[in-house]
Amino acid sequence: MISNDYVPEWHTSPFQHVQYTLARNQIHMDLLFDDMQEADQFLSIEGAAAQVDYYQRGAYAVVQLGDTSERDVIEVYGLLLHEAVHVWQRIRGLMGEREPSSEFEAYSIQAIAQDLFEMYGASEVKDVMGKQTN
Repeated sequence: MISNDYVPEWHTSPFQHVQYTLARNQIHMDLLFDDMQEADQFLSIEGAAAQVDYYQRGAYAVVQLGDTSERDVIEVYGLLLHEAVHVWQRIRGLMGEREPSSEFEAYSIQAIAQDLFEMYGASEVKDVMGKQTN
């Protein structure tokens, strides 16, 4: 379940080409883009469990993840990893990298995915012992 205490924060990609964050609902989208006047509808792609939208010529990426109450944590991490790859693809394009080395690509995706996993953990309600209730 999504925590009422979670506030999306921007993370900077490796090499500082893109800032990205995780939004879990429309309130988060509105918080992120209050003065940008560009906020999309949360999960605007019909039927999507997760998606990423880009703003200001790709300088900002908002990964969106809806209700996860019916999904196990492995499936959630799979969705976040999928979106991390899309964020990396945008970064790679902004960098002008047509064929990055496999290690460069793997480490970059790993860094983005780990940030998204951390944000997901922060966005979930915790029990009295501090563990996710998911």
